[in-house]
Order: sequence, then structure tokens, then C-alpha cells
Amino acid sequence: MPTPKNKRIVVLQSSYSATNVIANLNLTMNANFTTPGNVTTVNLLEDSSGTGTEATEYQMSFSIAGAAGSVAIGAITLSFTGEGAELASGVSVAKTSASTTTVPRGSSGRVTPIPTPDAYQERVWSQTALNGADELVDQVAGIDMRVKAESGYTVTQTVTSWDEDELVVAYEWKNATGSSVASGTVRLEAASTAQGSYTLGSVVVVDDPPQGASRLAGETRSALRERIRGVTREIRRLRREARGG
Repeated sequence: MPTPKNKRIVVLQSSYSATNVIANLNLTMNANFTTPGNVTTVNLLEDSSGTGTEATEYQMSFSIAGAAGSVAIGAITLSFTGEGAELASGVSVAKTSASTTTVPRGSSGRVTPIPTPDAYQERVWSQTALNGADELVDQVAGIDMRVKAESGYTVTQTVTSWDEDELVVAYEWKNATGSSVASGTVRLEAASTAQGSYTLGSVVVVDDPPQGASRLAGETRSALRERIRGVTREIRRLRREARGG
């Protein structure tokens, strides 16, 4: 059985200099699916990253071979982001490692998040690196997942792990008779490691929809990224208020 996938591993390093590293942010987006032999998957990739940021988009489209030709089953789009917001003078963030694995091999092109998905899940992950009580950099990761089923098919979404360091979402497309035609999981893994005498603040996770709720989204990619930044700015404000600053 074919096992289509998209996997992206990134390390974002915050530092004052090459010899004065503050923290490493390790991020993994891993989408793995299983399909019958008569189902074809097309991978489309778009990389809008900078030297110190992660901003990649993925689209996996599934279709099935039939007597009258190929028939579309559905699709999933994934928006994967990572960045470090410098909070102290002299701090910089660099992408020190990035790798992508796609099966089947993907082509580069414009990826537009599904505007009216059948199901949707987003997570924003944030952790601050500190020097004593002073905030140096706010490390942020985000993922936006959207799925759609074409006419004659259905798709279900189930979050199987809400852990703060690992969000796992399971998907399954079925045909009109209830037989599975594509299934798999998407994972976001995030972990930060402080270097030297630097320390880390608490991990803050914002899930949308939150555990036990459901919502549909019709949000553009630029609006999504700006909302992620807005969430992290609000988290930062609440932290400062809690410290009386």
C-alpha cells in the first residue's frame, strides 16, 4: 500500500553570537498517510521561509482510479510556521538546520489553505528564553491543518494527542459505502533547549478549536500568520502583567 508523506524538521537558534547561544528550538511537522494501491497522491510545496524563520505550506491531494478515469477524493493543506521574536537588544535568530522529506516527490508551487474546510485544527506553541528574569527571545511555532472531501466522500478529523510538546491529529477519508480510501496522522512536535546559564519559561499552547470544541475556518494564510503573532503578543503581555511589569 502506498504511504504518502510530508515531513519537515527545523532548528531555529537564538544567540548573541556564534559562541554565545541562548536556545535551540526544534520543530517537526510530520504528515503520514496510508492509501490503497489504486489511490494516487500529489504533493505540492511552497517555501516562504527567511533565514531565521520557518514558513512552509503543503498540499496533499488524493484521487482514485476508476472506470471513467481519475476521481478526486479530497485534500489536506498544512501551514507550518516558526520564529523567534527578539525581546532584548543584540539577540538574533537563525535557521541552523532544515530538511524536507516527501513521498511521492513534491513539486513547488503556490499552496492556498482550503478556504471552506470540512474540518480544521490549529496550534500555536510558545516558550520564552530568559537570562534570570529578563526575557531574551520568544520562541514560537504554529501549524494550521485543513481538510476537504469531494462529492461522494467524507472525511473525519480526530485529535489523538493534546500534549504540549506534541499535537497529533488523525484523518480518514471514506467512500459512500464506508470503506476507507485514505487515512493517517499529522504531528507537530516542538521542544526548546536552553544553552549555558540561560533558562526557559513555561510552555504556552493555544489550540483552535480547543479540546472538546469544533470550528470551521475560512482564513487566508496571511491572516493566519498575523493571528499567530497576535496570540503570542497577548501571551507576552499576560506574562508581564503576572510579574507586575
